[in-house]
Amino acid sequence: MSALHRGHRRRFRFAAVARAGAVMALAVGTVVTAGGGTAASARPAPAAPTFTAYAYANKPSTRSYRPEKNYSFNSSGGEIKVKRKSTGVYTVTFFGLGSVASHGTVDVSPEGFAAAECPVVKWAPDSTGANLVVSVDCYTIAGAPLDTPYMVAFTSGGSTTGDVDYVWANKPSASSYTPQAAHSFNSSGGTNTINRAGTGNYEVILPGPVVVGGSVKVTAYGAGAGGCQVVGWFAAAPGHHVNVVCFNGAGASADRQFTATFIANDSLVGDGASSGYVWGDNPAAGSYTPSATYQYDTVSTSATVNKLGTGQWSITFPSAGTGNSGDEQATAYGSTDAHCIVDGPAGTLGGTQDADVFCFDNSGNPVDTTYTMQWWNK
Repeated sequence: MSALHRGHRRRFRFAAVARAGAVMALAVGTVVTAGGGTAASARPAPAAPTFTAYAYANKPSTRSYRPEKNYSFNSSGGEIKVKRKSTGVYTVTFFGLGSVASHGTVDVSPEGFAAAECPVVKWAPDSTGANLVVSVDCYTIAGAPLDTPYMVAFTSGGSTTGDVDYVWANKPSASSYTPQAAHSFNSSGGTNTINRAGTGNYEVILPGPVVVGGSVKVTAYGAGAGGCQVVGWFAAAPGHHVNVVCFNGAGASADRQFTATFIANDSLVGDGASSGYVWGDNPAAGSYTPSATYQYDTVSTSATVNKLGTGQWSITFPSAGTGNSGDEQATAYGSTDAHCIVDGPAGTLGGTQDADVFCFDNSGNPVDTTYTMQWWNK
């Protein structure tokens, strides 16, 4: 995407959205009692993931295409192809990643004009075994299939800082369990666990060093409307505790599978690439500097959040610019059903880096809500 096109698209986006209508940030909803998890006996040396990838699927009505190069990356060096099967039903193939296709985790965020929710439906090797295929479905907030752009990211597991953990929570009705090892990563070598406190209410326990701060990304898993979001996270023995709530398409609490990733001072995929994150914790403010504990970028600047309108924010990272390229993800925060989409990242090399977040309520109207956002660029 050219810089000129990018600038025009951002200006049109703002108008379109307006028309469309020690303990961290603890949750305002139910919190599961802390406990569980198995700490590692010896902390492994930090190591970058073997494979990472991302793609910006920006042609939602096109049957098959290669995504925009600046906003796509495949560490295998292979190509990337997006296919549309039917309205709102997509696959993204990352060629050359078949060896890790039964491992790792996937994050997805809608990107575009429409209020939307895009869960990851599955990821697995293709019929040849040589390539990774990620399936994504997109819906309106009301639950109708929707052709809409989205951003998708994959990591095989790793961390250059030693503070990246993730799970695929695939037993939504179980009271307590250890997630599949192939889709659970703990950079400290511990064993992640998941507890269920009630319908759609979960705590993910990630053993390791007690590091205050960081950021969390949650993605709903499986076909069907509705979503999952972070309610809060905090640092306490045996490590990090991440609280997640899930909803059905009507906005009621519902048991659902999800992926969840915790990061501290690293990119969302743990590869040490140029990156940043914020916790947008003051949604009503016209302009503010987010808490230093819950923001980060690789050049150690201080981000600023500017409110563009109801449910619309632009986050600026001074001197962290890597150009109009990369991947951005966002998650609504809190116990009330909300849906956040992204627009970005965009910037100039060595200058500022901008990433926008737009959030909607269960009726699809713009809403001021707290959120988390992460961007990274290879």
